[in-house]
Amino acid sequence: MENILLEKTNDTPYVRFERGYLEIEGRSIPENVHTFYQEMYNWVEEYIKNPESYTKIIVNLEYTNSSSNKYINDMLKKLGEAFDKGFDMKVFWKFEEDDDSIKQIGEDLESILNIPFKYIEYEEIRIKVEKLTIKNKDTGELSTISMRLWDTIKRNGHEDEYEVIEQESDDDYDDYDDEDFDDDFEVDEDGYPIFKDED
Repeated sequence: MENILLEKTNDTPYVRFERGYLEIEGRSIPENVHTFYQEMYNWVEEYIKNPESYTKIIVNLEYTNSSSNKYINDMLKKLGEAFDKGFDMKVFWKFEEDDDSIKQIGEDLESILNIPFKYIEYEEIRIKVEKLTIKNKDTGELSTISMRLWDTIKRNGHEDEYEVIEQESDDDYDDYDDEDFDDDFEVDEDGYPIFKDED
């Protein structure tokens, strides 16, 4: 099964699903919730047939709607089927300081699930987020990516295969690194990062 790695947008979260590690972070108000989340739900259905002995699940929602909550609930319930069979799992539920509504969503989910939750409150810090527009030298395809995804490309030795077209800085929000969280991106079998398809 292939990993899922999606860059976040103004309406959809950053998503990283790989064996033993699932993360959803950002705003979740997609125009078509079913189209966005169905791939992830299908991935979870396949994953629980042969899960890792321990699975870390990170949820860090800035804003979400009820339709997104339902899909997140359904995915956690599905993961709970593996937990009930003895596979270890833990949900790390992150929320901004004093954001009681996001914390409450986590507590509501915890009340109907067997998977243990750990709540992590953080203070939001405004930073500059660097973005790049790059062009694949072979295909001519343009992609706008974050600096940390560009670092992944360079780390895997593929920097020379792309041309940097534009670099810009945007004000955005992020939070401090926590020892419970990993920042490395998963790549495909050839060492290339997985891009979200552009419309």
